[in-house]
Amino acid sequence: MTPLYPPFGILLIDDEPAWLRSLSMTLEGPGGLSNLRQCQDGRQVMQILAGGEIGLVLLDLTMPNLSGEELLERIVEEHPDIAVIVVSGMNQVETAVRCVKRGAFD
Repeated sequence: MTPLYPPFGILLIDDEPAWLRSLSMTLEGPGGLSNLRQCQDGRQVMQILAGGEIGLVLLDLTMPNLSGEELLERIVEEHPDIAVIVVSGMNQVETAVRCVKRGAFD
C-alpha cells in the first residue's frame, strides 16, 4: 500500500460537489497529494477535525447553514495547530483581510 502524502490530512470544505471534485483532482494529479478528505456541510467540520488527522483546511467562505467565516473562527479557536487557507470565488479584499486577521493562513 502506498503511504499517504502528506502525512497529515487535508480537509476540503465546500458545499459544491463539482468544485470539490475538481479541486481534489487538481491536488491529486499534478499536486501529487493523496491524503485528502472532503466535506460539503459546514456543520460536520468540527467533528471531522476532532478526529485529529487533519493538518490543513481549504475553506470556502460562501456556504449554507454555517458560513466559512464562522467556521474559520471556530477552527482557529478550537484547533490552533491546523492551518486554514480560505478559498473564495469572490474578489473582496475586505473579506480576505478580515479572514487573515481572524487567523487564516492565507
